[in-house]
Amino acid sequence: MRSVFAFLITTALFLLAVVRISAQEERAIDHFSGVGVRAMGMGGAYLGVADDFTAVHWNPAGLAQMTQREVYVGARRNAYDSETTQTGITARSEVKNTRFSSFGFVFPYPVYRGSLVLAVGFNKVKDFDSIVRLGGFSAVDSLQQDSRFSHEGELEAKTLAVAVDVAPSVSLGIALNLINGDNENVQENVFNDVENLYEERRWTARDVFTDEYETSFSAKLGLLVRTPRNDPQVRLGFTLATGPTHEIDYRFKGIPSENGYNLIEYDDGSVCRDVVIEDGSCTSVQVLDRRSSYKVSLPLEFGAGGSARPIPELLVAAGVHFSEWSQSEYKGEDDNDLRANASFENQYRDVIRYHLGVEYQVPQIALDLRAGFYTDPLPFVGPRNPDLAMDPVSNPPIIVTQERRFVTLGVGLLLEEAVRADVALIRGTAEVKEGPLEERTTLNRAFFGFTYSF
Repeated sequence: MRSVFAFLITTALFLLAVVRISAQEERAIDHFSGVGVRAMGMGGAYLGVADDFTAVHWNPAGLAQMTQREVYVGARRNAYDSETTQTGITARSEVKNTRFSSFGFVFPYPVYRGSLVLAVGFNKVKDFDSIVRLGGFSAVDSLQQDSRFSHEGELEAKTLAVAVDVAPSVSLGIALNLINGDNENVQENVFNDVENLYEERRWTARDVFTDEYETSFSAKLGLLVRTPRNDPQVRLGFTLATGPTHEIDYRFKGIPSENGYNLIEYDDGSVCRDVVIEDGSCTSVQVLDRRSSYKVSLPLEFGAGGSARPIPELLVAAGVHFSEWSQSEYKGEDDNDLRANASFENQYRDVIRYHLGVEYQVPQIALDLRAGFYTDPLPFVGPRNPDLAMDPVSNPPIIVTQERRFVTLGVGLLLEEAVRADVALIRGTAEVKEGPLEERTTLNRAFFGFTYSF
């Protein structure tokens, strides 16, 4: 049998490479997941519509349009697929889940003139789910290499909102949000002796970051102008959202060495756990288990949108959302120096999301048909290591060869006078290149919701 020492040299170099590739951007930034079934069926072009509970997210001023009490329940199904190609080797992976996404109550308060509407509930506002898999085969070691880097988690906003008419056709609103959530980042590298050249048959190294986003505060101010007031044919909306300051408590568990493994499996069935390879032999080591925290402060976000009815059955809408991500900054210290190392000015770009949508009310039946389109540019453009000079091989930038683009379809059906069921389907694709690594992603989402008005 060949000595495992030769394997160690190549494996250590490969691990250094995949650790660089697996380094992730600050997860609190980006990751727009969409809120509301009707809104997402219209491509998220809802800032200038905003006439149901999800107005608390899109434009709280839109709540002033509501004249009935409303209970809203929503769920979401995610399917994230990734295909990577590196040095001619293609690897595929996917992550799927189904979660409740929204629950809320709207209460129009009786007033002598104008409108006063209150709303309370929660929405899942960011989705961290993603996965990247890298595969390969080393001609030097004759080892099959399989590396996976996954994220699963989300952020939830608990919201209290109020909207009032300040003029016959002008409404103002504010939504106060308490945001919290979690994210698990797993980095796993597996090496298989497929040609039975070593005494060992499999080596596994696994690192886990578990992030807890402590409750943070944000607010969104909204303005809506509509004409005429009671059956608006044209609406214009504007929003300004304060960026929350997230305190992130994290826990890291892993072997404290590039040459360390959580599990080595031998041909005879024996195993070694939590070891470091030194001088060709295994030495037991204590698994590193560190806890620390840091803060990241996000910038303001701006939005503008409008909608119009060219004919009574047709609603057309558009919107833009601007985020100046490069103005994010870290607060406080990271005692373990494992996080809080992004250079926002150099690694991030400011982005604008564009949204377009239509809704057609089928005459004579209580059926709404919807379609839309939106863009969601990737703000993180690297390089991965902000402390090193940009190099096209060792520390390359991220080249976006196709921006994230989404098409949406939706349908709404009035089951009874007070109950509405809505469904929306979303499909998006993107392509990026980072040195020799090319990644193509496909995201499919399905939204489901029920509304009870009384």
